Amino acid sequence: MLGVGEPHAIGRHSRYLTDRIEAPTPEQRITALMNKLTPNEEKPHLIVTSDQDLAAVFSHADALCDLVQMPNSYRNGLASKLMDKEQLYTICDALGVVYPKVWTADLDDAASLKNDISYPCMIKPARIHEVKHLMNGQKGWIVKDPNEYRATIDTIPSAANILLIQEIIPGPESEIMLWAGHTDKFGQVLRRFTARKLRQFPPGFGSASLVQSETCTETAEIAERLLLQMKYDGIAAVEFKRHPTSGELNLIEVNPRPSLWFSISSSAGANLVESLVQSPPNQRSATVRAQLDGVRWTYTLKDVASRIFYASHPNFILSKPDTRRAGKPNRKTNAVFAIDDFRPAISEISSYLTKAYSRFRLKDQRS
Repeated sequence: MLGVGEPHAIGRHSRYLTDRIEAPTPEQRITALMNKLTPNEEKPHLIVTSDQDLAAVFSHADALCDLVQMPNSYRNGLASKLMDKEQLYTICDALGVVYPKVWTADLDDAASLKNDISYPCMIKPARIHEVKHLMNGQKGWIVKDPNEYRATIDTIPSAANILLIQEIIPGPESEIMLWAGHTDKFGQVLRRFTARKLRQFPPGFGSASLVQSETCTETAEIAERLLLQMKYDGIAAVEFKRHPTSGELNLIEVNPRPSLWFSISSSAGANLVESLVQSPPNQRSATVRAQLDGVRWTYTLKDVASRIFYASHPNFILSKPDTRRAGKPNRKTNAVFAIDDFRPAISEISSYLTKAYSRFRLKDQRS
């Protein structure tokens, strides 16, 4: 197995990798990968796990197709549409999929909307994957009133270009439902998995830190209607949050790639990457396996940080998550640590300690 990633990526320490490519930018990683591979009848499967690398794959899709197997939606433009919030919301409107209220503006004109939008809200770049490296790990900028909105607009990188100002759905993040699955060009679902996000980091608007498998037919119906109507071919993750007043599931985002929490699907008996790799390309029928509910997945270091945050910020914009919402877990699994492959976990701890020390030194120097 060939691993491709940033020089500091913890996954590079996995014992399951037989070779590695490390490069600082997505473009350099894709170029190095294409130089490494040679045309072969048994093409390896390309599994992309970051938005930035996926954007680079789109740019080189035709050349990559000669070297690797990858979902058709990476080549025909469907995956790119899902990553562009404006295009995604247009598709949602056509299919009747509910999403939070959103206002769109050029960065230069966004300040003029300050009295027309609802607060609190979140400001996001429409094509966030193109400027994510400039956002210091944030998913967007949270603002509570017009004055804070105006001040925040002035700090947003000019490369963001088009902005989406989005309503924040109230209620705890334990009301977020997740769908992940594998759909094909014949309009069928080959594998599905649903779960509840119980906590995330950064708190309120980050990536999952605590997830529990939970069958939800409503979540699956909406996600699959969206993807199947688009004729999406590949694996994807869809996130919703239930509105406490209307009771409707609001679509938050779609990732046309594996998310980190995908690893819980393996423990729940619905291994999605396995489905992509093993499914015959011209298969027209499939039996979707039932998942095991009650499997709890934890990204330990991030979840500890999230718990500390909620304990120390009782007046946060969102209420504290209710981790009892999913019921008692009957099995537990970890995002990073595994008995048979423990080196990534050790690398992660070392990485966090190094970052903490660097920030402490920088703060000390400034003072």
